Amino acid sequence: MSNQLNELGFMEFLGERLVMRLGGLPVAVAAIALVVAYVLLHYLFVSQTAHLLALFGVFLGVGVKLGVSAPVLAFELLFATNYFAAIAPQASSANLLFAGSGYLSQGDLYRLGGLHTAFCLVLFLLVGTPWLWLVAR
Repeated sequence: MSNQLNELGFMEFLGERLVMRLGGLPVAVAAIALVVAYVLLHYLFVSQTAHLLALFGVFLGVGVKLGVSAPVLAFELLFATNYFAAIAPQASSANLLFAGSGYLSQGDLYRLGGLHTAFCLVLFLLVGTPWLWLVAR
């Protein structure tokens, strides 16, 4: 799917629209909006790898056009690729074990995955981002 979206020009279209929508925002707000959108868009992809390959370059390019520090945004997006792994049963291969075992219902996986992802996102934005601004410049 990610390959087809790229071939059809959707990723370029998405990048252009993001630049237009986020263009007037302060750099920090634009960076946060990009990371939050990157995490939320994972619901459209079956795997972390497909999501990373399809969106990482687009979101990093948009951030750089908006003036966000490339190393900081790259680390934020890479970390986000890992902590949203719990967001859905198909989000990562490890979740298939939980979904297949019957230990948690599918509803519980979505609920707990969403809570875990929201917690990690808030924690990382409040603690991890300032730390990155200090060490990744």
